[in-house]
Amino acid sequence: MEVPLQEDGRVRWKYCPTDLETLTQYNQLPEGIIPPTTSKFAYGKIHLQKVGTVVEFLDRLSPAGPVKSTYPLTFVQIKQYFGFVLYRTKLPKNCTEPTQLSSPLNGVHDRAYVSVDGVLQGILERDKSLMINITGKAGANMDVLVENMGRVNYGRYNNDFKGLVSNLTLDQDILVEWEIYPLDIDGAVNHSIHGYPDQPERYVGNPLSYETPTFYTGRLLIPGGIPDLPQDTYVNFPGWTKGQIWINGFNLGRYWPARGPQLTLFVPRNILVSSVPNNITVLELEHSPCSTQACEIEFVDKPVINATTLYENVPPPLFFRDMWLSYL
Repeated sequence: MEVPLQEDGRVRWKYCPTDLETLTQYNQLPEGIIPPTTSKFAYGKIHLQKVGTVVEFLDRLSPAGPVKSTYPLTFVQIKQYFGFVLYRTKLPKNCTEPTQLSSPLNGVHDRAYVSVDGVLQGILERDKSLMINITGKAGANMDVLVENMGRVNYGRYNNDFKGLVSNLTLDQDILVEWEIYPLDIDGAVNHSIHGYPDQPERYVGNPLSYETPTFYTGRLLIPGGIPDLPQDTYVNFPGWTKGQIWINGFNLGRYWPARGPQLTLFVPRNILVSSVPNNITVLELEHSPCSTQACEIEFVDKPVINATTLYENVPPPLFFRDMWLSYL
């Protein structure tokens, strides 16, 4: 499928006078020329530094504190309409052996990162991963960080509630007495989460294991002596897994190289400044490269939007499959 414009505003080859003639049959178009393609600049690699986990920043991410409820509440019930919510309860019994935590009614909307006393146990995902095994002592905090991954606004999934929309069970027991933290990550990135590395650092860890969701920060310096900077660019995430990036407090978007096929995100020059360092904040949800290699992201001058991924031949989730079938 071709589109008239790419994410950076470039005109696609099919966007030609014929298209303009078609459009004028339905709308009066303003006079003017098609804007030229903007220049791109490769600013290179920047080093990031780990500044803390979501749980460590919880008082800043949710300054009003938790909503308490016997059973889980959805995002909309606590007036959280996008982003993340952290659900916390205590393990009701010792789980010295791996014990099944499950969402029997497919109630995780859409993806949840489960940890016990700060140790990641696994990931629950709508339509895909409805059960994991966890370990921990009775009374330990079990945190379930739920990510809203977006929704459609039509059809049978128009009322697509987010969060834990049904109970979780430990073995056969329903988990109760929840503390529910709505997270204002955009606000915290602008005011409370800081860390400016001078040298790259490496962290000792198991490169094959998942990590708890963690914030990393860095600075992008726009070089001097080059005319017309800052210019548009793209950011690439070599070795990173899944998360989001903010530049100068602007939520640029989600990266997920493993699922792709898009590997880079477009960075418009309007959010960059040349007078002071640009603040970069990355929330990595699963696994960073920082335990085995340089903790870096890279600003490049060309997009990578059609990469080969591990998920290329995997059937779509039931949620999307059913949505498509309903419109056939």
